[in-house]
Formats: sequence, C-alpha cells, structure tokens
Amino acid sequence: MSEFVRFIALRYFTQSHRKHTLSLISLISVLGLSLGVATLIIVLSVMDGLIAKTEEVVLKSTTHANVYKLIGNFDTYTEVEKQIKSIPGILGATPVVFKEALLMSEKGLATAFLNGIDPEGYKTISDLSKLIVKGNYECLAKGEKCGYVAKNLFEMSEMDDFLGEKPQLFPVILGVDLAAKLQVSPGDVISLITSGSRKTVGEDAVPVSGNLVVAGIFESGMYDYDSRYFYAGLEETQQLLGIGRNVSFVSTKVDKPGKILDFRELMIERTGGFPFAVQDWRDLHKTTFKFFRLQKLIMFIILVFIAVVASFGIITTLIMLVIDKTREVSILRSVGAKKRIIRGIFMFDGFIIGLLGTVLGSIFAVLICFLLKNIEFQISKEVYFFSTLPVQMSFSTFAVVIFSTLLISVAATLYPSIKASGITPVEGLRHE
Repeated sequence: MSEFVRFIALRYFTQSHRKHTLSLISLISVLGLSLGVATLIIVLSVMDGLIAKTEEVVLKSTTHANVYKLIGNFDTYTEVEKQIKSIPGILGATPVVFKEALLMSEKGLATAFLNGIDPEGYKTISDLSKLIVKGNYECLAKGEKCGYVAKNLFEMSEMDDFLGEKPQLFPVILGVDLAAKLQVSPGDVISLITSGSRKTVGEDAVPVSGNLVVAGIFESGMYDYDSRYFYAGLEETQQLLGIGRNVSFVSTKVDKPGKILDFRELMIERTGGFPFAVQDWRDLHKTTFKFFRLQKLIMFIILVFIAVVASFGIITTLIMLVIDKTREVSILRSVGAKKRIIRGIFMFDGFIIGLLGTVLGSIFAVLICFLLKNIEFQISKEVYFFSTLPVQMSFSTFAVVIFSTLLISVAATLYPSIKASGITPVEGLRHE
C-alpha cells in the first residue's frame, strides 16, 4: 500500500464534516469488536486450560500406558515388568489389579474402582503418594499398621455369615470426594462387595465381600478420579478377590509422554505381541480429550459470530465516511486517481478500526485471564472435573483470534470501498 493511500486514509478518518457523529460510531465499532475479541480469547484460553489441566492430572496421578494380556491368566507379570523396564526411557512398571466394586459405610453408598497396587512400585509410575491429604500412604504396605485404630466397625457380621466370609480388615486409600460420599475419614471401616467370585454357597455363586479400613485420603484435583478411585495393597487385593497371582495389567510410566506412540511400539515388540496389547494414556482418556477439543471448536465457531456482528459497525462507519467524503473522492477521481486507490483508502480506514478493536480486545482478555488465574474462580467440579477455573493463554490462540478478526474486519470494508470507488467526478462536483 502506497504512502499516498495511507496519508489520505488517515486524514479522512481523523477529519470529517460529521466528525462527532463518525467518532461516536467508530468508537462503538471499536468497542464492539474489542468485546468480541476479548470474549473469544478468554473462552478459548479457558478451554486450553481445561485440556492442559486434564493432561497434567492424568499424567501426574495415573499411568502412561497399560500392558494387558488378552487371553488367559496374567500371572507372568514379573517377566513382563523386566522386559518393559529394559526399554530406554521407561521410568517404572508395576502390576495392578483393577476391579469395579460397591462400597458401603454407615452413612453412605457408592460404586468405585478398586486398584490393587504394590505401594513401592506404584511410586515409580504415579504421584499418588504425594497426593495424600489425610492419613498415610505407607499404610498400604503389607503388615504396616500405621497406628490407626478402627473407630467404628459397624454391624457386618450378618453379611459375613451369609457370604461365608471371615472378617478381615484391609487398609485402603480413598479419593477425597469418594470419602465425602461415604462420609468417612481415616480409621473408619467400610465394606466392599464385588462380582466375579467363583465361590459358591450351595449351588449359587455369590460375590466377594470384605471389610476395609480407611488408611488415607488423596486429592488429585480431578473429580473423576477423586470420586471413583480407591487403592489397596496388591497382595491384599489378590487375597480378597481370590485370584491367586493374577493381575489385570502392568502399568508403566515414560519420561516423554508426548512420544507415547513410540514407547507403545517398543512395549509391544518387547512383550512379543499377541496375546499382549498396550493401551496408552491417550486411548484411556480419549473421550474426555475429544469432548474438550470438540467443545473448543464449537465455542470458537459460535463466538466468531460476535466479531461478525461487530463488523457491521465497521460497515456503517465506512458508509457514512463515504457519504461524507463524496466531494473529496470526486476531486481525487478528477485528477486521475484510479478506483483501486479509492478502494485502498477506505479499506485502510476499516482496517484501522479492526486493528484498534483487536488490540484493545487482546489487552482486555489478558487482564481478565490474569484475574481469573489469580482469584481461582470456583466452579462445580462435579460438572467441569475441577474445582477452580483453569486458564492457559497461548500464542496460537491469540494468533488465530487476531487473524480471524482482522480478516472479518477487512471483509467488512469491501462493500463500502467498492461503493466509494464507483463515485464519478461529476457525482460529487455537480453542485459546486
């Protein structure tokens, strides 16, 4: 764009016969566009924060990949552990027994997922031991009493007699929201019932049951885990379920989670392939991440219409500017200015409005995002997974929003610019 076009465009924008009217309309256009830009950036930053926070919690509190045996009993997990640990970049591998169960206390009832783990081995693949807010993680170790005393062993004798179980107390660690549902704290006793037992009373199969003592409570920050997961020692879990030395899978942790596909191929190669299979953290949480990314895309498409609506203010401003500058445009046309120069003048004026709105909106969005991060805005974790609103500003989000807004702003200048370039010398000077 030539210096001449920029000079004339700036004069038209700052000097007008209807200066006050145009200034007011221009101000409204800039403010409308800035609010649209700010809304887009804030919402997308929140969605980026949700995705980043989910990945952080997943990678911190759970494993990066699980090795399954598709056919037969998985009682050779010790050999699988050795093979996986020999892969460069593998930080740890440990067996896990995974089972859905029903938990009962005197004051509550909840379904949850039992994880039977080796307490020492699990430290190499998860930060669970660092997430304990009450009690003691070390209580999961076999034979470790930790000084807790069962505060209230409620009446389960009739159930034990019916199921043919011998009363036993296994230490477990509950998620903070699961403990809240059951209304228990360290030292309280709860009861577990789960399916899949081969034991029979007469000719009828009956489920496994047992009494557990709450040895600790953990908080990962993600409601899905804190409300549904609980942990017990591996040997105690195997004994409780009556499954011998079998496990559900071997969990692993890698040093570079972003390259999990490369590690996945190496794990399959080391274990010999079928009947072994590997499921990585992206597969395990695929639905959650797809939901967030789809929601982010939908939010972007919907909120772009705010910028589109704001662009009508640019159209209005330029149309009024064209009407106000009809005489000046006619003079320029009479001295030889081409149509493309006239179009460039008014397109540059519209671009200035769009640029001002975009810059102001970006600054406003940064301020709001910092405010949201510092005040830790509270949200319903039962709905949004987290108790506080996560915000993450990224260059890519700003770039996409700024580019989209400027593109819409330039598109809004096309009609007024074309109308201006169609003005003839006679049309503006006929009354002079």
